[in-house]
Amino acid sequence: MKIAVFFLFALLFCAGVSASDKIGKETRVDSVLASVNGEPITLLDVMLESSREEMRLANLYTGSRLYDEIAKLRKEVVENIIIRKLVHIQYKARPFPVENQYIEDMIDHMALTLGGGSRESLTKKVKGFGSTMHELRQKAKEKIAVDMLLREYCDRPVYVTPKEVYDYYVKEEKQWTEPASCELELLQVGRNGGRAGADPVIACRQIAEQLKNADAERFKQIVKANSDAENASSGGSVGLIRMDKLRPEFAKAVTGLKQGAITGPVETPEGYYFIRLVRIQESKKVPFEDVAQKITSMLERRRRDLQRKEYSQSLKKQALIRYYFCSGKNPDLCKEIEYR
Repeated sequence: MKIAVFFLFALLFCAGVSASDKIGKETRVDSVLASVNGEPITLLDVMLESSREEMRLANLYTGSRLYDEIAKLRKEVVENIIIRKLVHIQYKARPFPVENQYIEDMIDHMALTLGGGSRESLTKKVKGFGSTMHELRQKAKEKIAVDMLLREYCDRPVYVTPKEVYDYYVKEEKQWTEPASCELELLQVGRNGGRAGADPVIACRQIAEQLKNADAERFKQIVKANSDAENASSGGSVGLIRMDKLRPEFAKAVTGLKQGAITGPVETPEGYYFIRLVRIQESKKVPFEDVAQKITSMLERRRRDLQRKEYSQSLKKQALIRYYFCSGKNPDLCKEIEYR
């Protein structure tokens, strides 16, 4: 309930211009955020696509940061809807049938992402916005038709040659090189005293004596008996870590260390560490054959995105687009934009 109330507040806050009309016992949120050739883009249009991501943002941020992130998300959704409406004009000029099953599948997806998993919940939520399931199906049909046209106009012609794929592999060699990594086991002695004794300096001295000539099993036993870290019961293992991601104190300590060797104590702000270098995994280049398909998919996706962007821009040049919300950081969003 708390999330829902906050969500509605954030919704009204970010919309900038909002109006509510009573329809029976329900409240219709019919804020118009933008228009394309006079056709409105409403808050409901945006909510149908942004609500799930907004819920995720509410779990990550608070205060002004949350409002900024939600506003940014909604602006992106508005832009996507603008393009979709422009493409839909092309569809209306030369319509084709959209199978009802596609529409129902999209309604099921909306029920999952927006309605809590059931169509009953989705119907209730849509009604709460003052809309209907018929209107929702029309929006679903529009989106499906637009997606089909975009695939036809922009996606189908995309082709990436094998030479382009290999040239990218060679040019971006670093991207396909697995960096050197090391596997470590750590024994932590807290700076303010801990399991090994109240005085960390004395504790380190005693532990160092125990670790002389210790093998892997002996190191684990000493860790379990003395370490103040949460992973003490597992023998201090922290798994495989990229060398370039190691904290500076550890990176310096393991440089030149042989596999299986133990070093320490290494002083850090939170205490002291004894480090056992379990193994080193040298950097290696991933074979072309292992990443060729990944590169192909990536280049195809980039080309599709570029073609969609160019196609969208060509449609915008013939459109009248108005925004009805402002941003303090970008006042230009308050202005009417006309491409003629």
